[in-house]
Amino acid sequence: MPNNIPQPKILIVDDRIENIRSMKRVLELIDAELYTAQSGIEALGFLLRHDFSMILLDVMMPEMDGFETAELIRGNLNSQHTPIIFVTAADKDESFEFKGYDVGAVDYLYKPIQPHILQRKVRFFLQLSNNKSLLENSLCELKRVKDHNELLLKSTAEGIISLDPMGKINFANPAAKQLLMYNDDTILGIDYAHIQGTDNLTSPFKDCALHHTALSKRIIHDDQQSFHCFDGSSFPVEFTASPICKTNSESSGIVLVFQDISERKKTEQQLTRLAQYDCLTGLPNRALFTSLLSQAISRSDRRKNKLALLFLDLDRFKQVNDSLGHDVGDLLLQQVAQRLQLATLEGGTVSRLGGDEFMVILEEVNSESHKAAKLAQKMITSLDAPFNILGREVLISTSIGIALCSGSTQCIDSLLKRADMAMYRAKEQGRNNFQFYTAELQQQASKSIELENRLRHALQRKEFFLHYQPQVDTNSGQIIGLEALLRWQPDGQALISPEEFIPVAEEAGLIVPIGEWVLREACSQLHRWHRSGLLSPTVKMAVNLSVRQLEHTSLLSTLTQILQETGLKPSQLELEITETAVMKDPDLVVNILHSIHAMGIQLSLDDFGTGYSSLRYLKLLPLHVLKIDRSFINDIGGKQRDQAILESIIYLSRNLDLTVVAEGVETQEQLDFLSRFNCHSIQGYYISKPKSAANIEKLLHKNKDGNLLPMKTSVIPDRLILLPEVY
Repeated sequence: MPNNIPQPKILIVDDRIENIRSMKRVLELIDAELYTAQSGIEALGFLLRHDFSMILLDVMMPEMDGFETAELIRGNLNSQHTPIIFVTAADKDESFEFKGYDVGAVDYLYKPIQPHILQRKVRFFLQLSNNKSLLENSLCELKRVKDHNELLLKSTAEGIISLDPMGKINFANPAAKQLLMYNDDTILGIDYAHIQGTDNLTSPFKDCALHHTALSKRIIHDDQQSFHCFDGSSFPVEFTASPICKTNSESSGIVLVFQDISERKKTEQQLTRLAQYDCLTGLPNRALFTSLLSQAISRSDRRKNKLALLFLDLDRFKQVNDSLGHDVGDLLLQQVAQRLQLATLEGGTVSRLGGDEFMVILEEVNSESHKAAKLAQKMITSLDAPFNILGREVLISTSIGIALCSGSTQCIDSLLKRADMAMYRAKEQGRNNFQFYTAELQQQASKSIELENRLRHALQRKEFFLHYQPQVDTNSGQIIGLEALLRWQPDGQALISPEEFIPVAEEAGLIVPIGEWVLREACSQLHRWHRSGLLSPTVKMAVNLSVRQLEHTSLLSTLTQILQETGLKPSQLELEITETAVMKDPDLVVNILHSIHAMGIQLSLDDFGTGYSSLRYLKLLPLHVLKIDRSFINDIGGKQRDQAILESIIYLSRNLDLTVVAEGVETQEQLDFLSRFNCHSIQGYYISKPKSAANIEKLLHKNKDGNLLPMKTSVIPDRLILLPEVY
């Protein structure tokens, strides 16, 4: 550097000392004096004492941000032309950048800053500053400055080209020639329009936006353009275009600094794909599906035809995951996606919402819905064939709900809910089938929602109460237990059947607090009867336990608390479960039931014989009582084969040392049959209908000998047969 040109000074302004240290380490090899300030006020103090060649200015600072500091720097006569490069961690935003350029910034650097870019940017602008000083000091230094500039331009990896006022390239550094694939100086004289790939030479360069921006002394920063090479190929670029102006109205041209951002664009495309496509199956995900469905609805509205939305849910997919592992489950989902895509080649867009749920959009559906039904059956058939997963044969099926849409008046959420309701109807119909949405389904859903809302307030309004049905010994007629049965009567309304409200309470999760109330109320009542002497201490209280209660983490602590509060012994409580409850998550349920058994509480398997793996559960579960389903009792007196099955159940239970309770006994004939085969106990209308606590007490007072078995009679009251038993 000539003796008459002082060493350049760089001011680094950042409120974070670690950022200042980082930039100083990167710039320590640059021939410049480095000054640092941690606030805008401190920076302005330095400007009063020093002339800086450039300023690296942080945007986001407390008290005085970078924009305000830059305005004050430009207001100072000595620093009004000092190059300012903003350094920021903010996301790129055009309005944000324009604000910086309006207050005098020459460029932006975005954190985290790549060291070589920072070095080259600083070197470039320092050199421009030095060049300006050299030109102002002496024309004799012009050749040396020119040579030095060429060396600098050759050392940078960024392409730099200069355009004359007519838009022709009059300078290109080696990096620009290499990026644009031009040899030597063949690029000189080429129109910028050719680099842009427009070749619109009939429109003068002075009329283009780039030229007008240069005249307005604005700097352009753009990363949405592509530059075309000599061989016709192209690549995406990020460039900064800076005007070179002689006077306020004349332009000497423009300098463009650019770099190839192909890798960045590739990464952005990958991120965009990840945001719109399911990474496991490659299908459109929920976000893209919503957009596709919205577009399909709009097309359907314009064309005045219908579209169908098919909601697919794989049947018992959870069992595949639980038994074979999630890796097998993922591979199965990938193969399912492939089969669905093959099934929809002739029409239909498949998406995966998540888990084992898939959606298919089918456009131009006729009024009879034949096209949607045909596609649904085709997909069901395609999934029926066994899957080969890691050498293992896996079988799966699907339930499909179909909702039709006739135009944009149908909102997406409503259409999804309708398809979802139809899918659940398919599940209820035995799975592996498809169902269309109907108005009846909507009515059922509305009724279910209304019932759920009323259930949420039933406990606090004390609308629940219990009935009790005796279980008696078949030999002595003595009560050995009572089953607590939940009843609900909203204020001023008729009773609502448990068959109607229990499933709703299960689905909504309300069965947990309701079930806790039933347990506490039933245990308290039995303890009162024990204490009064009305019932023997050997008499137990049976309470039904739902799937949701078994899954709830607080079940064991709740049982312990209720027994302590009510004073009931664990052996005096019997919890009834169904095979359906066990099947949902066998491992979890078996562990919980063993814990309950360890507490001393009795366990009963209800509705025995109606499940899928009854004998298996007799082996796995720590049971005390087996309740034979009423369907077997109803068969007494019918086919010999049906009676033989019942005999076998009783015999098996006694050999397993299980107490047998026959449910739904309504006739003397049924009682005689059960007694003949030594069935322990019975429960049903033949003994007593479910009664309130007060009526149970009346029944016990009436039968002071404790024998509740009716006298034998050849006449069976009609009411015993006509009235169904509700549990």
